[in-house]
Amino acid sequence: MKHSGNLRWVFIFCLIFAFCINLVFTRQVAYFQHSQQAKKLAIIGAGAGGSSAAYWISNAFTNSSVKIDTTVYEQASHIGGRTEIIKFERDGITIPIELGASLFVDVNYNIVENAKKFGLEFIQYGEEMENSRTGIWDGEDFVFEQSSNPYWDMIRILWKYGLAPKKVQTLVKEVVGKFLKEYKFEEPFTSIDSEAERLQLVKEIKFTAQYYLSDLEKINPLYLQHFVEPLTRVNYAQNLGELHALGTFISLVPQGSKSSSIKGGNFQLFEKFVESSGANLKLDTRVTNVTKLPSSNGTNVKYVVKTKDGSSEEYDAVVLAAPIQFTGIEFENMNLKIKKIPYVTLHVTLVTGHVNPAYFGRSKIEDVPEQIVTTNSGKCEFLSFASKLRLPNGETINKLFSHHELSDEMLDRLYISRSWTFRKVWKSYPKLLTNQTFPPLEPDENFFYINSFEPFISTMETECVSSKNIVKLLARRLVKSEPIKAKL
Repeated sequence: MKHSGNLRWVFIFCLIFAFCINLVFTRQVAYFQHSQQAKKLAIIGAGAGGSSAAYWISNAFTNSSVKIDTTVYEQASHIGGRTEIIKFERDGITIPIELGASLFVDVNYNIVENAKKFGLEFIQYGEEMENSRTGIWDGEDFVFEQSSNPYWDMIRILWKYGLAPKKVQTLVKEVVGKFLKEYKFEEPFTSIDSEAERLQLVKEIKFTAQYYLSDLEKINPLYLQHFVEPLTRVNYAQNLGELHALGTFISLVPQGSKSSSIKGGNFQLFEKFVESSGANLKLDTRVTNVTKLPSSNGTNVKYVVKTKDGSSEEYDAVVLAAPIQFTGIEFENMNLKIKKIPYVTLHVTLVTGHVNPAYFGRSKIEDVPEQIVTTNSGKCEFLSFASKLRLPNGETINKLFSHHELSDEMLDRLYISRSWTFRKVWKSYPKLLTNQTFPPLEPDENFFYINSFEPFISTMETECVSSKNIVKLLARRLVKSEPIKAKL
């Protein structure tokens, strides 16, 4: 009897012990689950940088125990930022025309590989206008016109400019090779200056393209004027004496590579980025305030993002993916030392009509090149003229870039007749100035700025490069206890 009584007490003790262990374990699990609440991230802007950032962040935390809830704010009604299109429709013909970023090349790996992954269809840039010719216009005459025989064209160029084309081509290959090292680095960079040093591109941003190519590299000045500068004018609306040398080399890359665009519009890639990220997308939503909340213990910084409709949300981190001076956002309790980078004001004019050959000193419209770039002669009324499509009635759809609005009077001189005109003005890209102070990547704790990369290199691809780098920095900041397993 005594033995069975002892067993009973042992049994009761075990039940009490098990209950206590279970209670402690439950509280620990509850605490662990509470401490592992999803981190909240706000991305402001859904262009190339913001949309790709949402995509990279979802990939970075795929195999992590930490969960990220991402919200993307976009004040426009569409995704894509400066890859906006307009659709021209007439008589059963529909053609999307890019108003901004129009092309990419094979070495733009983030653009090309992900577009293929999403099943988007490529078209060769400009293929809508078959058998088009290029001319270089100085405001009075064509200093060069492309013929139907590329070998004859090369002979003409070599006869007039010597080995300058080969020298420039070699320099482009060398500089692009330096930048491509970025894709092999796993360690993120923490400033644009350190990235320029890592890529050995300090000299290319120190000097203007004019000084770099003419004085340092001794390139034929006439070749620079006739062939190199027209490409910086069409790509960045800047002359050789205005932008750094790196910007010029970026402008020249499409000449030696296959240039493509996405059928239907480049914006589709950025739509796919956001869609695949699983982020909460808020279109037509303008952010008015970003407020940094005071932290009692100096850790776990928080931000409140407020929108024009009066709603607000608290976040662990914020990524700004738009040029800061154009956002109109008020930043509170934040000491943002961001120097405003000047941007180019670009006028885009679309015209459907019959071109006036007399404007170019010709008697027949067939004698006018379909693609025209211009020299810095001071006599050109536009930067570039690109024919997109010839309609059955003989009209062409043309896209013109200019520094100023092309008036109706000017267009009436350029065209015999016009049936459609569309104008768009925007801040297209930064002025690629030499020796400028680059904006910081992280202006405040857990507040990151993707567009800090733009005055270094401004393309769709490099916006994706910048966003991927910032996601690497952000991932390390939000997750200090475990490595990020996804490769970015």
